[in-house]
Amino acid sequence: MKKIISSIVILFSACSFNSWTKDYYVSPQAQSSGKGSLNQPFSSLHQAQTAVRADLANGLKEDITVYLRGGQYRLQETLVLGLQDSPADGNKLTFKAYQDEEPVLSSGVPIKNWKKLSQLPEHASSKAKGKLWVAELPEGLGSFKTLFDGNTRLTRAQSPSWIPPQPPKSIQQSDSRNVHNNQDRYALRQVHYPGNMMRQWNNISDIEIKFNPVPWNLMTIELDSVDIQNKIGWLAFEANSQPGSKNPKHAPAFAIIENAIDYLDEPGEWVVNTVENKVYYWPENGKPSNKIEAPSLSELVKVEGKIHYDLPTDIPAKNIHFDGLTFTKAKRSVWYKNQKGWGIQHDWDTFDHDNALLRFRGAENCSVTNSRFTATGGSAIRLDLHAQEITVANNYIDHVGHMGVLLAGYGPGTKYVNKNNTIHNNIIHNVGELIWHGHGIFLWQSGDNTISNNWIHDVPRKAIGVAGVRSQILMKPWSDFDEASKTIRWHEIEATVDESLPAQQRYWPYLHARNNLITNNKATRTMLKLSDGSSINISGAGNGNIVDHNLLYDLLYTGFRTDDWQDGTIIRNNVVWNCGGNAFIFKGHNELYNNIAVNVKKAVHLRAYPQQSFIPNALMRNNIFVSEQEGFNVYTPAKWPKFMNLAKAGNKPQPYEHIVKNNVYWFKDGSLWLSKQQDKGIEQGSVVADPMFVNTDIGDLRLKPESPALKNGFKPFAVGFDDFGVDDSYPAKFKKLDDEVLKLATQNNQAPVH
Repeated sequence: MKKIISSIVILFSACSFNSWTKDYYVSPQAQSSGKGSLNQPFSSLHQAQTAVRADLANGLKEDITVYLRGGQYRLQETLVLGLQDSPADGNKLTFKAYQDEEPVLSSGVPIKNWKKLSQLPEHASSKAKGKLWVAELPEGLGSFKTLFDGNTRLTRAQSPSWIPPQPPKSIQQSDSRNVHNNQDRYALRQVHYPGNMMRQWNNISDIEIKFNPVPWNLMTIELDSVDIQNKIGWLAFEANSQPGSKNPKHAPAFAIIENAIDYLDEPGEWVVNTVENKVYYWPENGKPSNKIEAPSLSELVKVEGKIHYDLPTDIPAKNIHFDGLTFTKAKRSVWYKNQKGWGIQHDWDTFDHDNALLRFRGAENCSVTNSRFTATGGSAIRLDLHAQEITVANNYIDHVGHMGVLLAGYGPGTKYVNKNNTIHNNIIHNVGELIWHGHGIFLWQSGDNTISNNWIHDVPRKAIGVAGVRSQILMKPWSDFDEASKTIRWHEIEATVDESLPAQQRYWPYLHARNNLITNNKATRTMLKLSDGSSINISGAGNGNIVDHNLLYDLLYTGFRTDDWQDGTIIRNNVVWNCGGNAFIFKGHNELYNNIAVNVKKAVHLRAYPQQSFIPNALMRNNIFVSEQEGFNVYTPAKWPKFMNLAKAGNKPQPYEHIVKNNVYWFKDGSLWLSKQQDKGIEQGSVVADPMFVNTDIGDLRLKPESPALKNGFKPFAVGFDDFGVDDSYPAKFKKLDDEVLKLATQNNQAPVH
């Protein structure tokens, strides 16, 4: 299967071949009078764009390649490629690295002329005495949230953390943990603090509070004012939830002050003061290097057609490609006034927002291949609104502040135009470094995509997520301040909805994250910062998603999850090996079959969800569960609690109205457990027996020919570590970079990487 999927890129390249080409060349070292030839290249991408537009306007019917010579391309404004830059179908425009050279696109602005301070600024920590340096901000740079020394992001000064008090019960919460009533929205801006941690800063808009109101989310929002008497910091904008909304013992809530000079007290830290127009820095090596830069743009390159937001169709830009480039140093996204209602699920990102190095917005038949996305405050790649037949393949995405790859279509309605894209054969690690709920790959309201052969490791939360808008949001049209509520296309829903159906079925036609194939991916060391999630997660999406043949291993928490408001999903032929939590969380009416879970704390976690309308006969069959972990649990029957306001509860606890059969279990006291389940009418055909793997200690989960699992109907599949993740076509130079990262991680006593 892996070889078949990898042919996607080969087929893409073959179909794009055209013997007629026109070439231009660009070099950041060139003279501005260059003509675009190899010997006299253009000096900027905008010069090349002007030449390309002239060719297309004159009716050129050839492929056009713009070769970028090696060096830094410092962008002062976003390069926008649109309808004027789109070749006719059958031709393409490619921005490509010249031979083996390394062109780097960046919005980094050098910070120069550092001076060592002989006297500490007011309110500065005494620890920094004799250590601080200061520089004036370059003209026009403005505020920034990230600072880099070469490709290393420097640490912004932060206070000690504290645990905010839980909100008063008098404030009603929605299922999303947002406040339920409009009159309580003021509470979303309050951060209670202990002692004397806050003061009336003169540059208060530079000061931010970082906090996790719930275990699945991280907020970083600027301050507006401080009430010293009542010890309340007032945020400039409303948060996703009140600080401290959910504070479990395993993932306690916290709050931290960032970018206040009061807390610049360790080597490597910095703060910016835009009132003084200065940046302060305590260098680790005693003196600032000459490679310190601050980003000036929110996005570097955007491919953008004509968006008709309120109409059924858009006019996409087409046939634009990127090959062999490096994208780096853009801004971290910030919250803004009236953002509430525009955040996509749980406010993990913002609808139709400019926060990625490369963005396709209203685009078709485009690609980015063999490229690197690194050292940035925001996301790497976004596919927004109308995005079809976009290929993201053979790239290396590392050390980004937010999402690796985001596909985000229109909100619920009938406009389904973010689809048929391919995210294939990429290595993604250390995403979400600033915004911890950043995923490796996240699909929101985007369907019929193939997510294949990606290798994802060391991420703060999920490797891959698929989501839409949960039905309880759609059930309260009066609210415009819950997650994604402003994205909902009510005029389209009201004209077509069948009100006679239960909520989930009623809104299925408008949930576009459907029919996605997630296959051959490999992930490890997920959920490193935030909990209450899983490595591969489907939640509030449409029907028909298939999670097939993926490997997850060395996990802190959960492998796979079908979460609230998720039905019609198939999870099959997957492996979970070494997991400190649940191999699977199984909610809703879905199918879980022919999977392997070895050395896990719990096989399957079952749970109702708020306002659920239960559908019997979810399927759990022909799975293999093996564990020697102390306290291993297969599943605990899940009851139907009244506080969840269920639309329709089951007649029995879960899974006793599921179809559960023909599974193979191997754990201590398994026979007694299985007998009890069979007495309750489930697990018919299931057995307790050693499935006879070749060697579970090293993760060799091939079944021996005499395995009882084979006799019980289990269908064997390729289970080697090399049968998942990137294939042999992946660029060797990026594979070498990743191997060095993994080697260092192993040396630092992190979990072994295979």
